[in-house]
Amino acid sequence: MAYWIAATTVPGSQKPQREYVTETTECGKGYRIVPSLNPNYSAVELALSKAGFEYYMPAEKRLVRDRRHTDLWKQRRFALMVGYIFIRMPCNLDALLGRPGYAGVPGIKGIVTVDGGTPMPISTAEILMIRVIEAEAEVEFDKQTRNARKQLRKNAKTDPRLQKLVEKLDIAGTISMPLDSDVLAA
Repeated sequence: MAYWIAATTVPGSQKPQREYVTETTECGKGYRIVPSLNPNYSAVELALSKAGFEYYMPAEKRLVRDRRHTDLWKQRRFALMVGYIFIRMPCNLDALLGRPGYAGVPGIKGIVTVDGGTPMPISTAEILMIRVIEAEAEVEFDKQTRNARKQLRKNAKTDPRLQKLVEKLDIAGTISMPLDSDVLAA
């Protein structure tokens, strides 16, 4: 019977994974290496998928103020349960934890156990309850996003600098929100 276990993670491993992308340039050596963040997966998620484990990390999206353009908000993904990730059993616990003869998965610190050191089983129904909470957080995030975009467009009507920025983002495809009748009336 399949069930899940909870694994504890190393601090910082649930943040987005840093990637390095090569861009071509016209001058100099002809290329440059640009660091970027993959906002869709954390470092521990990528390590578990490369190692072949089936996992689930509850996450929520939040709006974070942009550092360059303080009138804008960016979407960021955060772990809903900081320090924990769920792994589907059966799996090789020795390979997960890095016991002798195995490399281990980077970012995994240990496993939540019951007395005697056996992994604490978590039923699929409990995982589904966590997914419901995650879906509720997603609905709330969508509501916040709509309100932030409406407010941005409302503020852009009176601020020419902000209006240029919104037009530039619309052309780039970063912001896409139809102008509602209540926004046009504002």
